[in-house]
Order: sequence, then structure tokens, then C-alpha cells
Amino acid sequence: MTSQVLIDEIQQLLDSDLGDSALQLAELECRPRAFDKLVPAAERLALLRAYCRSLHAVKQHRTALRAITEFISGPVRGQLAAEDLEEVARDISDVRWTLGEHDMCLAQLRQIPRAHRTVRDVARMARSAAAAQSGEAAELYAELLRRQPNAGEALVFLSAHGGPRAADGSSYHDVASLTAARGMMQRLEYRKAAAELQRLARRQRANAQVVALQATCHYMLDERRKAHLLYERARALDAALVQEMGAYSGLLMQLGDTYAAYGLGSELLKADQTRPEGWIAMARYLQMSGQTQEALAIAWKAQALAPGCAEAYCAEGSIQLAGGSAEEAAEVFLKAHALARSAQTYRGVVEAHVRCGRYKEAFVHAKELAELMPAHAAALAMVGVVLSHSAEGHDKAARLLQAALDADPRCTEALAALASLHVASQQLDAAVALLERYLPDNETDDMYTRYADVLTLANELPKAAVNYTVALELNPANERAKIGFDRVDRLMHPSADDDDDVAEDAEQPDDDVADQRTGEFERSDMSDDEML
Repeated sequence: MTSQVLIDEIQQLLDSDLGDSALQLAELECRPRAFDKLVPAAERLALLRAYCRSLHAVKQHRTALRAITEFISGPVRGQLAAEDLEEVARDISDVRWTLGEHDMCLAQLRQIPRAHRTVRDVARMARSAAAAQSGEAAELYAELLRRQPNAGEALVFLSAHGGPRAADGSSYHDVASLTAARGMMQRLEYRKAAAELQRLARRQRANAQVVALQATCHYMLDERRKAHLLYERARALDAALVQEMGAYSGLLMQLGDTYAAYGLGSELLKADQTRPEGWIAMARYLQMSGQTQEALAIAWKAQALAPGCAEAYCAEGSIQLAGGSAEEAAEVFLKAHALARSAQTYRGVVEAHVRCGRYKEAFVHAKELAELMPAHAAALAMVGVVLSHSAEGHDKAARLLQAALDADPRCTEALAALASLHVASQQLDAAVALLERYLPDNETDDMYTRYADVLTLANELPKAAVNYTVALELNPANERAKIGFDRVDRLMHPSADDDDDVAEDAEQPDDDVADQRTGEFERSDMSDDEML
């Protein structure tokens, strides 16, 4: 078997995700040939690189580093061409980066002459210098910006650390524009930030970072479809993009797209396991899959990798809420809020406080969000949701929730909460009319399920069955719709086994049955994590 055939076979095994088999073949065939002095130097290097790729596939990065170092330290170094030595330096820098040895990664890439450095080399050097807190970082990011004007990562770094003015002033202008947009986002002025980023995007049409920031603005404004399209566009522009991907995984969880969350997490982890975004996406995938403990473990790993990442704590807060641990959720959401406040951290804090029965604390945060985002219907709705838990606040809550719907008919939080208020006060006709009015603007499986729940309480069983069916067509995994449909089906078509249950229901006063069903509707409403 020739060396090239051997290398191709190993690559085929790696492409088939058979890393162990690839390593066995590489250890038996590649390694001995790579250290055979009778084999030409270039061929030996190709065999060594195939062997190292198989080691990386099974996470044996240290072993790969030792093999490369041993190889290049021998007489073969003098037999290799200059471009081959540069490729070896890149290979070693890749291993150092994977191991988190950023200063050593930077040192390896310095061996490549400046004229021969690729854009990827400069980007890796800049990242390594920033991670190692080296003074070279600003200079390297400036060089990256000169070589690739659309390098969003360089713009972000220079905006935070002060970027140089370009000869024509354009780079300075773009950095200033990005800095202004990020400041607006920190002040929760998402609409203004999105407009500023849109203007910047016209000058930086291929800048994935700018597009991703736009997407996050729309995500915070609950414009989920637009946010989703922009996140996907950003990833199409730069498949290696990691910035804002933690927020994207939160959007995917809101959309209930388990498959997309898994794909995002897998791709991010394949690119870089030292950043938190991939772990955050995987934690959310596990949460959607019902694997709460595993999801918590992954979220904690993301926090360990990046203790200052607010999104990692938001992910844990959502998992804790879904698992019924409201106290723990409140604690981690408050930590996320302290690190970097956003519309999502406010929502998490408010929801956790409500679950804990701490309505005063929930009201304080909800009111603060409404003051920061006065034109945002969901922020107004959040105040109404908190007030709805107080008997004396029902009327004011209903007015606020209706005002939120008037401002934005697609505000699902306001619609769900106002329907729950009507149900709680036994105004079933009002709840049905409300949902029928706004359902065309909120055609989701959750809203069809809520509508069917109210119809069931109103004893409109055939109509309820139809809407449960629509909910299940939109989302076959909707357990609440499945349970509701089965309940309605048994009520409309009682079998012999159900006769005793029907008779037992018949013995109960009608008011008791209605109260029981109303309680079921309200409990299902409270257990829904839609605000997160």
C-alpha cells in the first residue's frame, strides 16, 4: 500500500466518524513510516500529519504534540522546504490552541515570516494574544482589520480597546458605529441598536459579526422570525462564527427546534471546545430533550469555561425553572443579570420570582424593564403578568395586558396571561372571544392548545378536538395537546371502561367539575416556560 493510499484510507475513516479505527491503522502503518529515515522527507511529513489527525479525532492532543515535536526536532528539519516548516508551525499552533496554551500558540505562529502569514494566521495570533492578555493583541487585530475589512471580531476587540484611525477614516468610523450600537444594546435600546447595525451592515455587507448582533437585537425584541433569518445569514457568512451563538441557541429553544439546537451545539464544539457557546447550545438541546441533570452538568461546564458569560447562567436558570427549582433559578438569573443585563435576564428574574411567590421583587424588575423599553409590548405585558397574581391587581393587570395586545397583537405573553385571567374569573366566553380574535396573529401549537383548553372548559368539545389536532399538526411532540385531545375524545366517545368515570363525574355538582378543569388550565399555564 502506497503512502498516499494509506493517507486516503485514514481520511475516509475519519470522515465516517471512525476515529478509533483510523488511529489503529495510523499507529500500525503511518507512524513507523513517518520515522523511517529511508522515506523521503515530504512523504514522511504527510504520513505524520495523517497520524496526528487520527490522534486529534480521539482527543489525544498531547500525544499528537509529542509526535510532531519529536519529528521536527530530528534531522528531517533540514530536509524540509520552508513552506513545509510553516505548515508544521501551524499544526503545532493548532494543538497549542486546542490545549488552551495561547502564549505558546502565539510563539509558534511568530516563526512564520510576516509576508507568508495568511488571514487565518493573523486571526489566530490576535485571538491568542487577547487570550494571553498580551500587549500585541491590539496591533494584531489592527493588522487583521487591514487585511480583512469585514473582520467583525477585530471590530469588536478594537471597539472595546480603542481602534486605530485608518488613512481614510473608514475603519475608525466603523469601530465607532459598532461601539455605539453595543452601548445601545447594553442600555436595552434594541430598536436603535438594530438601526445603527443596519447602517453599518451596508458598509460591511459580508460582516457576520454585525449581522449576528442585529439578530440578537431582534431576538430581544421578540421578533423571532427575523432574528432566526439573521442568525442563519450570519452563519452562512462565517461558518466558524461563535459570537452571539449562545443567544441563538436560546432563540432555538423558544422556537422548540431541538434538531437545530443539537446541530448548532455540535458544530460549535467541533470548531472550539474552549468557548462556552457550544456547551450552552448543547445544554439547551438536552433541556428540550427532557435530560435535565445532563443539561445542568453541561451548563455548569460552560460557566467554568467562561465565568463572565451571562448566557451560560441564563441557560442554567431556564433548566432550573423547567425542573421546578425556582429558588435556584432566581439565584442564577440574578447572577446573569449582574454580569450583563438584557431583556432575557429581566424575564428570567421576573419569572423565577413569580414562581417563588415573591411578587414584590418580580414587580420591581418588571417595572424597571417596562421603563427601559417603554415601547415594547412584552415588557408592558410582564408587569401585567405579575399583577395578575394579586387579587386586587386583576383589573389593572387586565388593562395592561389589553394595552400590550393593542400595541402588538402578536404579544403571546399578554394573550396567554389575559386569557388565564378570564378563565380564573369564570369569564369563559370572554376568554374564547379573546383567543379567537388574536389567534390569527399567533398561530403556534402552544396558542392552539390554550384555545382548545378554554373550549374544553366551555364544553365546546368538538371545536376543542379540532384545535388540539391543529396544535399536534404544528408540533407532534406537544404533550399538553395530546393529553387534552385524549381527554376530549373520552368525553365525546366514552367507552365501556369509562362508564364508571362518567358516572362519577355525573355525581359531582357541575360547579365542582368546572372548578377542577379551570384549575387544570391555570396549572398548565403556569408550568409553561414561554417567557424564557
